[in-house]
Amino acid sequence: MFKRVVSLVMAVTTAGLLTACGGGGQTPSATAAAGSAGTDAKTEAAAAEVKWPKNVEIIVPAGAGGDTDFNARLLAQELTAKLPANFVVSNVNGNGGATGTRQVKDAKNDGSSVVFYHTAFLVNQASGATNYGFEAYNFASIAGLSAGNVVTVNSSLGINTLEELYNYTKENPGKLKMAAQTGATSYAVAMQMKNAGFDVNIVDAGSAADRLAAVLGGHVDVILAAYGSVKDYVKEGTLVPLAMDGDNDLVVEAEGIDVKAMKNLGYDINLPFYYFFAFPEGTDEGLVEAFNAAVKDTIENNSEYQEKIYNSYYQQPVFLPKDEGLAKFAEIEALLKEVDFGAK
Repeated sequence: MFKRVVSLVMAVTTAGLLTACGGGGQTPSATAAAGSAGTDAKTEAAAAEVKWPKNVEIIVPAGAGGDTDFNARLLAQELTAKLPANFVVSNVNGNGGATGTRQVKDAKNDGSSVVFYHTAFLVNQASGATNYGFEAYNFASIAGLSAGNVVTVNSSLGINTLEELYNYTKENPGKLKMAAQTGATSYAVAMQMKNAGFDVNIVDAGSAADRLAAVLGGHVDVILAAYGSVKDYVKEGTLVPLAMDGDNDLVVEAEGIDVKAMKNLGYDINLPFYYFFAFPEGTDEGLVEAFNAAVKDTIENNSEYQEKIYNSYYQQPVFLPKDEGLAKFAEIEALLKEVDFGAK
């Protein structure tokens, strides 16, 4: 029996939240637009009472072209349309995301800076990359949930299942290189796999886009990636998806996708991640509330937005306000403390 490590169990409370992961593969319903006119009026009223800066910079502590960047830019377009400010996205990579989060932490609290990131923020803290948490910000909300990343290998290995990967690493200890970004979610999951007995050599290969390039070029053997970013290579036979790192299987019948979660294959390994917004500490609460109203309206009522996140990354719309979002991250923070980040 494989060694068991911490499982980050996240209770999903939104009905129909993970259609893409439960089977059937239906895109979000266009009926989400019902009642949006009334919500828009409330959003505009809330925004009118706030002193907004001309420009708001959304800092994404990840490279351009990945799922985090995609979500941020899609929301930025909608926020610019709903609020009296121009929302622009800036990618600030480095130190597993810590460079970008620190920039917002230390920025002016006039509403001109906000960070858009995900669970890797807590991995930064748990692994020692940073020494601060959400207490250093005015946390706004959770604005999305990834469908999960998939453990992916180059087809040249001849490995087609997670069990085959496990057995290969046992028979060839340290031979396979698994790409991760130190301090990020890929690093946490790689360490969970290492703790569980996958004898891989974990190497820092940078952002999601960099890791994908590395496995395609044969420089590494195993990566974690959003399925949306590897699906074309899977279809052509270059890459092989083995298992999801989230709570659920990824099943999209219309596309012939059926990738099991590691936890459903007998491994107590999973780390789904939420996307969030957070402003510098001391940012006006009224501004944050108006911002949240606009984000909530987009996520819950904009069918075009919902279809885009599904078609690109198989995401379902998720919004959790400040207190609910912090409570969710508190659960993950407590469980991350059990992961052995020092395993060799």
